Amino acid sequence: MPHNIRRKVIEKYDLESHADPALTTLLKSIATLFDIPIALVTIARGQELHLHARLGIEAVSVPVEGAFCTDVINEERLIVIDDLEQHERFKDFDVVKQDQLRFYAGCPLRMDNVVIGTVCIMDTKPRTLTEEQQQALSQLSDFVSSHLTLVNEHYNLEAEHSLLDSSPAVLIRWRFRSGIELQSITRNVEDVLHLNYEKLMSKELHFELSLTPESQDEFNFMLQSHLSGVQTTECNLEIALPHRKIWVRLLSKAFYSDTGKLHSIQAIATDNTEHRYIEHRLNEANKQMRLLLEASELGTWDYDVLTDTTKVNHRWCDIIGVDYEFYDGSTRFWQQRIHPADVTQVKALIEAHMKGETSIYSASYRMRHENGDWIWIETYGRIVERDGNNTPLRLAGTHRDITERKIAEINQTKQAQLLGFINKARAAYLDNNDLSGACQQILPELIDIADSQFAFIGQVVIEDDRRRLFIHAISELSWNAASEALVDLYKGRKLYFDSFDNLFGSVITTGKNVISNQPANHTAARGTPTGHPPIYRFMGLPIEVQGELVGMIGLANKFGHYTEEDANFLKPLLDALGGLFYAIELEKARSAAEDMLQRMAMTDALSGLNNRRSFYDYAANLQNAPDTYYAMIDIDHFKKVNDTYGHDAGDDVIRHLSQVLKDQLSQDCFIARMGGEEFCIIFENQGPDQVHQQLENLRQTIEQDAIETNGHNLTVSISIGVAELAQKSSDSTLIDADKALYQAKQQGRNQIIWSDT
Repeated sequence: MPHNIRRKVIEKYDLESHADPALTTLLKSIATLFDIPIALVTIARGQELHLHARLGIEAVSVPVEGAFCTDVINEERLIVIDDLEQHERFKDFDVVKQDQLRFYAGCPLRMDNVVIGTVCIMDTKPRTLTEEQQQALSQLSDFVSSHLTLVNEHYNLEAEHSLLDSSPAVLIRWRFRSGIELQSITRNVEDVLHLNYEKLMSKELHFELSLTPESQDEFNFMLQSHLSGVQTTECNLEIALPHRKIWVRLLSKAFYSDTGKLHSIQAIATDNTEHRYIEHRLNEANKQMRLLLEASELGTWDYDVLTDTTKVNHRWCDIIGVDYEFYDGSTRFWQQRIHPADVTQVKALIEAHMKGETSIYSASYRMRHENGDWIWIETYGRIVERDGNNTPLRLAGTHRDITERKIAEINQTKQAQLLGFINKARAAYLDNNDLSGACQQILPELIDIADSQFAFIGQVVIEDDRRRLFIHAISELSWNAASEALVDLYKGRKLYFDSFDNLFGSVITTGKNVISNQPANHTAARGTPTGHPPIYRFMGLPIEVQGELVGMIGLANKFGHYTEEDANFLKPLLDALGGLFYAIELEKARSAAEDMLQRMAMTDALSGLNNRRSFYDYAANLQNAPDTYYAMIDIDHFKKVNDTYGHDAGDDVIRHLSQVLKDQLSQDCFIARMGGEEFCIIFENQGPDQVHQQLENLRQTIEQDAIETNGHNLTVSISIGVAELAQKSSDSTLIDADKALYQAKQQGRNQIIWSDT
């Protein structure tokens, strides 16, 4: 390798300096790894081999001639010498003769694919290296190369930051997730913008929140533009300090992931206060001397290609609200006022006409008015002058303000779109009776049609006499650990908002539209949760049915201001959602009424147990069920109770027996009052011994309990007949149990008889 090439690489990475402390630490690890006393990183400098990092040797350099590493550098390969005394050339070296060194292994150190030195190890005794150890030494050489590269880049970066810290331009970097988060800012922010560097880096102070409300809108528009795919933007912002205001010119550039999502934003901020002050004074002076606007409704323009300047008439300036005397005729001035989403299209149309692909230049696009509003411009033009090579020299044309017409067209389109996704919501609900799923389907279209960044749809529910807002659909944001839990609740359809002492809650508490284009100044504003992206504009709309509040829609961060027209536009959607909410409540009420009637039809009113009809419905499904038994129960001498103490006492006895049945028998049992004093129990998945024991306990409890009724304490007994279902029908089993009951009565009552069938 020619020495001059090696020299350039060494100079490029500034390897003229002395030993590298970090590499010395690495060499100690290498020595430990290989169990060896000497380790070096060498750099070849002319006739000397500089020891850039060393362990086990005091010298800082050795002559290239006669160095073990010279062969490694010249041959550009790993060299391992197990025993230097056996080596033909090295055995006569003084360090070998004096038994100072017996082993050497060196690997080339490459930078920019040029061998500039070695990484080597040595020992005072012979030894061998395994293939794995040789590979490890090569890998360590690669690591040293990477380390030297990073060290050089670090020093260069420090130098660049030192230069930036002394410049009049502040470099800012934000990372974007669900919102922007400051990653870095140069320290000269305190000198240039008078903002505290430490507070900015600790997130105690936010750059965007130090701006005036109007500039916060401008900053948000910059962010929205980047989210829309606009790569570079420029804006003028005003920082509100306690005793002064500073105007900042912010040039920003967006960086996107492979999937096209915004990843980060880098910006350069400069103090533009003096320029803005002069501009403001000139504008104020010019407004006092402003001439009458031209009568023509058309604005005219004449563009000189060579000088890149445009001459316009007064009407053109009036359309965009700019003073004619101070109109900037540069293309840059015109392009900066075009809506970022329209710039690419307009440029393409002009270029196509300049290339001769179209006979005229015609376009409709949005431009920013001096008052901050967006107006629609319709422009026509054509090339009016060419040079001898047919190259365009001048274009001329007209501008017309078509804002009203365009807004009407957009509203008509949006009306159709709104109607479409209202029908979509209804159809989605009718398909599967899933209101939350229907709301989630239309939420992205709601966000799009409302020109917003965030939205949610909620329904008011009453639980434990308090009002809650159940969230059917919401923009999913993972802000921090706490809010991730909220997202999990939402995905599980368990997300409720319970506190209404805030901006969106004022919709619930007042039942009225809430529109705030500066939320921080609203009386109900309580800020946003930690980690939540800033809310620059908010609109909350109540959903009502027959004058009663049943839910709401929340929207945030529209490109422009929210207005009552926006609220009126979305009224059909509110009515449609209200109708769905109402229909669902009606369906719930109908279903509850049906359930109640069903329970009433299947329940015995006196005992609260299943009635005879319920018993036969249940038993119909038990044909040929194994381990199933029917027990018929009859209250002994029940007619005597009624005759002696009255029917009220008989009812008390029925209720007492019913309660004992429910308390003592397992939940697996089916209990029914068959009529009068007769009851039937179905035991399932139980053996005969278990069934008998439960019935015996029941019989003893009834016999021992005193029943208080009409001032008397009564005791009664019961007789029980039991039959196994086995392979019989339910009706046959019931007959067998009834026969066994009859037998129990015949044999003296107050006993259990099992059917022998």
